[in-house]
Amino acid sequence: MLPSGSKRNIQETLGHIEIMKSTQEILSEIESFKPVDGNWLRLDELVNKLWESGKAELGINTLFRVFERYPNDDGAGVFWTILYGLETLNYEESLYSSLMDKPSHMGINMLKRIENTNSELVAGKPIKELKEFIKNNPKVDSELLSEL
Repeated sequence: MLPSGSKRNIQETLGHIEIMKSTQEILSEIESFKPVDGNWLRLDELVNKLWESGKAELGINTLFRVFERYPNDDGAGVFWTILYGLETLNYEESLYSSLMDKPSHMGINMLKRIENTNSELVAGKPIKELKEFIKNNPKVDSELLSEL
């Protein structure tokens, strides 16, 4: 028989594992999400569940990949929910990587929001250099370039 303190520790650990499993399931569903007939409500539900899990920081890269999959979209407003949520986390490294790999409308908006705070850096790197890199990237959609 385990001492009561040990039982509590095991229960806490099992609860933590269950939350992590649930969070991973949410992230997996976000990764595979595709809107049906322009309907983004399921993604909105998943994003809310992610924040309710208390483990939203585990989804930072997953959420940026949503922006990258739909670079010229705002997900019928759902992407703004994602943007506001990301801004509450430590997201700048992931934003920088996302903009280097596959710039998106929402990623550029996030960069501009940082710039509007009179910051010259994102993730410790000059915003001006990042914008130049994006402008000179032949893979970037011209519509996105006009946003810089």
